[in-house]
Amino acid sequence: MSRDNMNNDVLMATQTLINEYRQLTSHPTAYGSVARTDNILVWTLYMYGPERSQYEGGTFLVELAFPNTYPNRPPQVTFKTKIFHANIRSDGYVCTSLLSAWRSTDSVKTIMLALNNMMSQPNRDSPYTGQGLTDQEYNEKAREYTQQYAMKNISCNSNISILERLHVL
Repeated sequence: MSRDNMNNDVLMATQTLINEYRQLTSHPTAYGSVARTDNILVWTLYMYGPERSQYEGGTFLVELAFPNTYPNRPPQVTFKTKIFHANIRSDGYVCTSLLSAWRSTDSVKTIMLALNNMMSQPNRDSPYTGQGLTDQEYNEKAREYTQQYAMKNISCNSNISILERLHVL
């Protein structure tokens, strides 16, 4: 890839992410919010445990690491809060079809919705966590992890840092 193409990719990724960041901070979703960031290519999401799920009441930190080729390529999605979930490895790596079937029209909001749906309805056929457990055992373990790791006081920082720094407000 030529240097000009690489610079164009970075510029496109940055502009797309600034627009998405503005949108999500001015119109937050019911299932999560975006934390303040100093690096436009690395975001932290606060994902809220869906109601009537084993994760209800929890706030989960999720890191999005965007490639320079975003939105043509998806970010790496990693749960930083320890979670017991069939589709999330113990290191926080997320297994979701959204990332493998990524389209350039997908967005951070799309990822947040997919994570919310995944937390509402874990795919128990996934090989990561909870194999060999009954549904009741799985749900109890997931709830236990939520209470232990995701119900701590988490301070949602102001969302203006990166936009102020880039002078794009």
